[in-house]
Amino acid sequence: MGNVCQLYSFLKALSLSFLISLPQLCLSQEIKAGTTSFPPFYVVNDDQSASGIYLDIMEQSLKHAGLSYCLDIYPTKRLYRNLGIGETHLFLGIKGSPEYDNNVLYSKTAISQIQMRIYAKGSTPLPHKKEDINNRSIITMRGYGYGGLVSYFADPKNNIEVTTTTKHRASFLMLKNNRADYVINYKHPSETALAGLKISGLKYTNFYDAKVYFIVSKETPNAEVVMKKLEQAYLDLVKLGQLEYIHNDN
Repeated sequence: MGNVCQLYSFLKALSLSFLISLPQLCLSQEIKAGTTSFPPFYVVNDDQSASGIYLDIMEQSLKHAGLSYCLDIYPTKRLYRNLGIGETHLFLGIKGSPEYDNNVLYSKTAISQIQMRIYAKGSTPLPHKKEDINNRSIITMRGYGYGGLVSYFADPKNNIEVTTTTKHRASFLMLKNNRADYVINYKHPSETALAGLKISGLKYTNFYDAKVYFIVSKETPNAEVVMKKLEQAYLDLVKLGQLEYIHNDN
């Protein structure tokens, strides 16, 4: 009987030890970080290496948190899909994209904000709220969720004609040629696309400032632990003066 009790105690202690060590085992696995082309925040260089403002924040935070990682570059739509199904564990982006919104964790701390603009020309009135786009036409970038607005645009009851393109410059050329009433895009890629492009009567409104967060797929091993480590690492680096909140509102 004594041997049975000793065996039971040993097995219980062994199982408890395994459960305690499990998070450390999972955290030793590489975090699958993802990036895309969204200059200057995410840049794909000519040699197919990656850089950019947000990628630098991501990598500094991962290293400070002591998390090993690998980095892969994807088209935006595929990256968002990967986050939703767990093939990519980590990205820095905005809330609301339907491909991943219900399947990820967002950091409590925002690390930046980016201006979302809507462009029009001539006598077309600039919208002040999303309902102002009803019964109009708009050009979007393929794969972009615009903080959930893409779902609103696609809702048949709103009667919005949506044209998608993969090139920022092409969206403005279509606007110039009266293919739609509006173009929706973010500040920096819009300014880059418009460089050297003359569009008579072009105007825009800052539709809203989208906050940028650490995004961790719920399929990531120990997702909540990973998020806490990353957010704390980021806050530590801010306190040390090595990182800072990026406004992007000039």
